[in-house]
Amino acid sequence: MSEAGDVPGASILGRASRWAGGAVLVASLGFIGDRLWHLQWSSLQDHTSWPFAIGLAGACASFAAADHALARAWVATSDPIALVPRRDLVRAYARGILMKYLPGSIFQYVSRHAGGRQVGLAHGQLVRSTVTEVGLHVVGSLTVAALCLLTNRMPFMAGAGAVILIAGATVTRRPLLIALALQIAAFGLFALAAVLVGASILPSGTGLGQFAALFMLAWLAGFVIPVAPGGLGVREAALLALAGDGMSATSLLAAVLALRVASLGGDLTYGLGTMAVTRSKTTGKPFRTA
Repeated sequence: MSEAGDVPGASILGRASRWAGGAVLVASLGFIGDRLWHLQWSSLQDHTSWPFAIGLAGACASFAAADHALARAWVATSDPIALVPRRDLVRAYARGILMKYLPGSIFQYVSRHAGGRQVGLAHGQLVRSTVTEVGLHVVGSLTVAALCLLTNRMPFMAGAGAVILIAGATVTRRPLLIALALQIAAFGLFALAAVLVGASILPSGTGLGQFAALFMLAWLAGFVIPVAPGGLGVREAALLALAGDGMSATSLLAAVLALRVASLGGDLTYGLGTMAVTRSKTTGKPFRTA
């Protein structure tokens, strides 16, 4: 089978996407820089409080828990018949979480692929699991965004819909649907992080379901734009743009920055913590599959 680099069209498309992603990243950083330039920094002190500290800690924990759910979703599709101990693959995913902050946004996938190959998984299966994961990211994040919007008007139906989706997909015991259920749960935890931060920073009366939905759309924007490590800059700019003038500018910017801090803290907590816990338990004995 031909390598992507052997196809001229694929090479041109790859370069074009990188240039386009770089342009979006530069524009996003410029947009955020302009907001920060006009910000009255002393006004941020109004948001420093115990409720904010508790909300930030809760958001960090939510992001870490979401990382674990995403790791289990990847395990479900990369090794559906459990040839490899779960801890070995979870450790590979945790390493990838740390690598995603390197420029290029591809090293998390390269790291995971290398980790999967090291413990004996087939190249083709790992590639398919990555493609599946990307597709489920889009489906899962949009599903949670829709549920968050529904929460504002019909919270019971939104909660019931989430439970039915996750439980229904789980009981089928099909790897793809299990992965979907886990991803919906993970993005639900992302949305919870946005709610916790928003509740502690945004003015009372702000629609937290709407804010969580906007955060999910902003996360998706940061995910689909290449080059930006961990969606850095693009996610923040997208959230500021989507919220528009409907929220207090200072409170919104504080919430956006707090969510980035919580996201980074959650990723580091999960990545480093999982690497440390699994270090002494990993078999370290690759095997060959048929």
